Amino acid sequence: MSGLFLAILAGEINHLGKAPLLVCFTFMQFFFNFGANTTTFIVAAELFPTRIRASAHGISAAAGKCGAILSSLVFNQLKAKIGTSAVLWIFFATCIAGLVSTYLIDETMGVDPDEKDARERGVEYSVQ
Repeated sequence: MSGLFLAILAGEINHLGKAPLLVCFTFMQFFFNFGANTTTFIVAAELFPTRIRASAHGISAAAGKCGAILSSLVFNQLKAKIGTSAVLWIFFATCIAGLVSTYLIDETMGVDPDEKDARERGVEYSVQ
């Protein structure tokens, strides 16, 4: 949904009035926080085994923060060179890439990450 609203903003940024622009931006932010931010925390907690969960979750969070910092620093420079609409299309493409890459993650429902980790490392797994 964030990608959809980014596409609307990118395609119609010069034709939208202030109210529709605000509504579109508000919905985009809502779905971004409802979707991407939520799954960032849930998937990491369910996917990583206990022995590396904190480190892997921290690395994932840090990578997301680095991306946010990079995009905020580069946005104005790119906007000046290629225009606001083109920058929003880049953000749209990033949303679609995130959607596609989400389907590459293993399903976590009913899977014990510690058991899967032990199996992959070839060690005996025992519940303590």
